[in-house]
Amino acid sequence: MSTCKIHNIRFYNLEPRSVTCLSYEPKTKKLALARNDNSIEVWNVGNAPFVECTISGNAENSIESILWIGPRLFSTGLHGMIAEYDLTTLTIKNEVAVTGGAAWCMDVNNEKTCLAVGTEDGYINTFTVTSDALIYERIFDKQRGRILCIKWDNTGEMIYTGSTDTIRVWNAVSGHAIHKMTTSRKEAKKETIIWCLEVTDDNVIISGDSRGCLSFWDPHIGTLIESHESHTADILAVTLSHDMNTVYCAGVDPVVRSFCKITVKSSGRQQWVKGIERRLHAHDVRALIEADGKLYSAGVDGYLAQSSYPPKVLVKYPPLLQPPCATVCRKSRCILLRYTNFLELWRLGSYSKSSSESVHPGMFHQLEDEPIKLLQLKTKRDENIISCAINKDSKTIVYSTDSHVRVFNFDVVEGDAQLSRNDTDISTTRIQKMLFSPNGKLFVTINNDGKKNTVTLYKVEKKHLRHLGFFNTNRESIVNIGLVRFSPDNKYLVCADRHGRIAVYNVSETANTDAPMAWLLPKYSCPPTAMAIQKDTLNLVIVYSDHKIVEYNILQRQYTKFSNNLQSRLPKQWLARSFPITNIIFDPRNENIIVMHDDSNVYVIDKSNEFTEKDTKVPKRENGDITEDSNYALSSQSQQAFQVLKKYKHLVYLDWLNDEELVAVEVNPISLTEKLPPTLKQKWFGM
Repeated sequence: MSTCKIHNIRFYNLEPRSVTCLSYEPKTKKLALARNDNSIEVWNVGNAPFVECTISGNAENSIESILWIGPRLFSTGLHGMIAEYDLTTLTIKNEVAVTGGAAWCMDVNNEKTCLAVGTEDGYINTFTVTSDALIYERIFDKQRGRILCIKWDNTGEMIYTGSTDTIRVWNAVSGHAIHKMTTSRKEAKKETIIWCLEVTDDNVIISGDSRGCLSFWDPHIGTLIESHESHTADILAVTLSHDMNTVYCAGVDPVVRSFCKITVKSSGRQQWVKGIERRLHAHDVRALIEADGKLYSAGVDGYLAQSSYPPKVLVKYPPLLQPPCATVCRKSRCILLRYTNFLELWRLGSYSKSSSESVHPGMFHQLEDEPIKLLQLKTKRDENIISCAINKDSKTIVYSTDSHVRVFNFDVVEGDAQLSRNDTDISTTRIQKMLFSPNGKLFVTINNDGKKNTVTLYKVEKKHLRHLGFFNTNRESIVNIGLVRFSPDNKYLVCADRHGRIAVYNVSETANTDAPMAWLLPKYSCPPTAMAIQKDTLNLVIVYSDHKIVEYNILQRQYTKFSNNLQSRLPKQWLARSFPITNIIFDPRNENIIVMHDDSNVYVIDKSNEFTEKDTKVPKRENGDITEDSNYALSSQSQQAFQVLKKYKHLVYLDWLNDEELVAVEVNPISLTEKLPPTLKQKWFGM
């Protein structure tokens, strides 16, 4: 790849959003993650974890607990409602009120037929789970104090709850408490709060409390079996491994500690002993889930950590917004940055052309003009932005929230930014996906009402969007669209759904917009995480969540020769990457170059070079030079087809501003952590 100038944008300052709770669905390998802005992210963790969809937050909503019941997702919170979500429309499908004020916790029995909810006023509500709703069943005896955590036993006959100073065992049939187990206190006047519960396969109760103690209880006779002072502060989360032999715990003291179940030879009695401990987070850990041999942890810092041992592995996924969160306007040299509830439009700086020194890789250029923020556009009532788009000349800006869609005209006249409402009437209240065509003449919206995916096309006029028509994607079985791309010639629209199906639609001005010509690509077992179309060749490059790369020619409607030869030659190091590819671009000066990136690396594939053995390490380029590798000669490395071009930290966007300039948008990890509250102060190494 030849040299180019890179605008490294580091003024994209996202606010960190803490994680409140997690829930895992083993059959579909989906991890639901709730954040403190009441948004829910559904992660696909079957291969490289990525955000499959996001349910936008609402200030009137509250999420204290989330739960999968099969493929259905539920939440409850301080507004005293149980919400079921439609994962197609990404909205609340049904809501049911609970008795007893705010709800703090919920759990479902092993048969997935009955849901139990604990409330602020000390009530347990149970609901029967039917195929399409929750039916209120009964309310248990009132207890003194709020119920903060709740778990069913393995038989479905008992329910365990944790509150202040107390763990109770309830009969799920009669609604009466059978045992009341009282915890001790560190200080006589300071209550012990039971924050979390787990249940082993032999129905032993595991509790974590505000003393930092991990305790094991016998629910049959209502006594304490054993207790460990595992942490110096509150334990907020506990979870069990799949084989029920290891328990993990963490909290305000963020060290994740494990306890393993052993059998004492002398007595034959089972006992829990302290195992490994790892410091995966610097701030409070609020949620732990063990899934498929990997431990997922999250909390105040907003990062989702995936760890395992042995071998010792840790990957941390940052609290970024689901892509796309930036768009380059090539004609006006601007970039639109999306935040949770507002947009920023910046004009990029221009480099000094007067410098006589020769350009060499890695050099820094002096800017003649610094980047200027032209506009900050906030949503009404601070609603979360679902989708947004901007035209290539930055004169038309569109965004959508749950309740409204706004279209604006923007211009800069004699140095003054001018923003006005566009008179276009878009009847849809919320739009899941939207984008402008590369030439700026078409605007496309994609929405799903639960029954069909509707693609609507508009003609972009000077200060108006004129409706052209719409079509449905259900005919091609495309539902839950996750990725959508225009071809550079503005003729084709490629849609990929969350199930791995991809369709190509002919949406040129001469085509019939009510029933455009369309065809499907061969379906793959994994969903795609990134795709792009090359300008001259119309080659569609797709990268899936397992890092498989395919190249498909739209004109010939078949995979390219390069794609067919590639499948058995992808390096093992590439296939083992923990981060998904989030973006693909092409070198406009060399059609053999494919550039793609994930959270931390920019990769280059040169189709003109030969792929080496699968075990060969992917070489890294630093300032134009390939780093030395002890196993392979430097000369042979320089001819490798696969290379790491540049390393970043939290790279969220990469695109061409023109044929000579790239724009890279990066979120500084320090800017995320410096906005967080102070951590628990602890003495280390005698300090």
